[in-house]
Amino acid sequence: MTPAAAPGRAERFRTLAETAFDILVIGGGISGAAVARDAARRGFRTALVEAADFAWGTSSRSSRLVHGGLRYLEHFEFDLVFEASQERRTLLRIATHLVRPLEFHFPIFRDGRIGRRKLDAGMWLYDALSLFRNIERHQMLDAEAMLACEPGLRAEGLLGGARYFDAQVDDARLVVTTIVAAVEAGATVVNRAEVVRIDASDWPGHRALVRDAESGREVAVDALAIVNASGAWAAQVLDRVTAGPRGAGPGDGPASAVRIRPSRGTHIHVARERVGHSGALIFEAPRDGRVMFILPWREDLTLIGTTDEFFDGRPQDVAATPGDIGYLLEATRRLLPASKLGPEDVISAWAGLRPLVAPPGEGAGKGADEGAVSREFEVHQHPPGVFTLSGGKLTSHRHMAEETMDRVQAFLAPAGVKALRKVDTDKVPLPGARFRDLDALRGSIRARARAQGLEPASADRLTRAYGTRANRVLDLVERNPRLGERVIGERPHLLAEAVYAVRSEMALHVEDILFRRMRVGLETRSGTPEAARRVAEVVAPELDWTGERKAEEVKRALTFRAVDDGAIRELAARAQGERVR
Repeated sequence: MTPAAAPGRAERFRTLAETAFDILVIGGGISGAAVARDAARRGFRTALVEAADFAWGTSSRSSRLVHGGLRYLEHFEFDLVFEASQERRTLLRIATHLVRPLEFHFPIFRDGRIGRRKLDAGMWLYDALSLFRNIERHQMLDAEAMLACEPGLRAEGLLGGARYFDAQVDDARLVVTTIVAAVEAGATVVNRAEVVRIDASDWPGHRALVRDAESGREVAVDALAIVNASGAWAAQVLDRVTAGPRGAGPGDGPASAVRIRPSRGTHIHVARERVGHSGALIFEAPRDGRVMFILPWREDLTLIGTTDEFFDGRPQDVAATPGDIGYLLEATRRLLPASKLGPEDVISAWAGLRPLVAPPGEGAGKGADEGAVSREFEVHQHPPGVFTLSGGKLTSHRHMAEETMDRVQAFLAPAGVKALRKVDTDKVPLPGARFRDLDALRGSIRARARAQGLEPASADRLTRAYGTRANRVLDLVERNPRLGERVIGERPHLLAEAVYAVRSEMALHVEDILFRRMRVGLETRSGTPEAARRVAEVVAPELDWTGERKAEEVKRALTFRAVDDGAIRELAARAQGERVR
């Protein structure tokens, strides 16, 4: 593909080369997207480039939770829980269609680490740190009440537990929506564009060489400040910085002070009917006592996660392992004995890297328990004007961006570059979230969809994914009824969403659409090839694809999925071998 083939991409790439920016953000995950939105809303001339696709890495491979971090109380990270609790409330307000309240049950057992008194105390503290403004206050339940809520739980040794609330989000949709918000605030945003070199040797300003992964073209981008928000790739980006003796003043120390210790988190999808749970569950894994989740996803799927293992390889090579998947299945079978889950039940798997900030010291993090490494974030400046944002969690992304931009703004002020507007990212709704009542919006989208011959399940999906902008997807169906067809029969996603992803959300490949804009690529076991072919057909005219290019795009999407599918097949083969023996 050439940049011209994607709507507006050639113009955005030209703008990168022709504009003197105040801020260049590197990384299109949730952190980078939030920084770009914040910077643009303050009035800074802002650019963002992402080497792969938006949310390609960690930000589309999470547990999909917006939560206060109940388990962080064990490590006395009260500030982190307080901050996350406030941000959860903010996101429920500014992204109402994407972030939804989720009821949890936390069962405790006689053989577990956590007893009733400890859990009750933790729950009261959790409520207090949210200023008693969580969705509802917690309730402690005895064993009988817990089984009434979740009949499939292991009854042996069950002492009771707690009921409380957090929230759930489609992580990749949150990233893409935040990216769109940044663009609408004035930011220039380009995906599949990698920073290959940064010249920070001659202040004022820095120059980044950016290579277009689609065409190979390179452009120089000038910016007064750079925010490295590339997560697990942060060290790789810093290795591309050339700094000289001249500068705007001292930074925070050498680049080596950015202490990122990636931890791999693996998740799986299985059919809800095979698990036997009613709602969301948080519990201790039997093997090592780590906290895990069993979460409802859509109407018929279950998300199980997560593992927490330090990862020393290249970030782009992270993938689920047979051991990870086996760990998740084993824990679920122990908690819900009737499930009897095996590798054959796994619909899909995915793994991402948490860019954790390791403790200071030689070999930082290598001897620590992965779950004990803090989820706090740091902003480190070195060389002057190059800021690296590391650590943090999905829930706190908006606050992280605000604090990062406060530091960048202070850095730019002596050069006479000042914000035009005050910070307002906690008040302004994200695109699609300007409505008063979600149920009323759902009803209006259903009515319009019904008039177009669409099913309620598809209408509800549009409401949740796009909010008021679901009407823009339905406009495409109105103009071309074929786009009202499902991508595959078993899922509610519509072909119109694929066209919308290209026209309005900067998708460049079938892979981008299936796995990040729509997520349908992870919600089917055998339907991904058909989904890839149908999506390629409808977006080919949008992107000027030939028949050969369509075939390449289908192959590319299936290759993306095959990375984690290999671990499922290997685990299944091991299980079969054990049965044969």
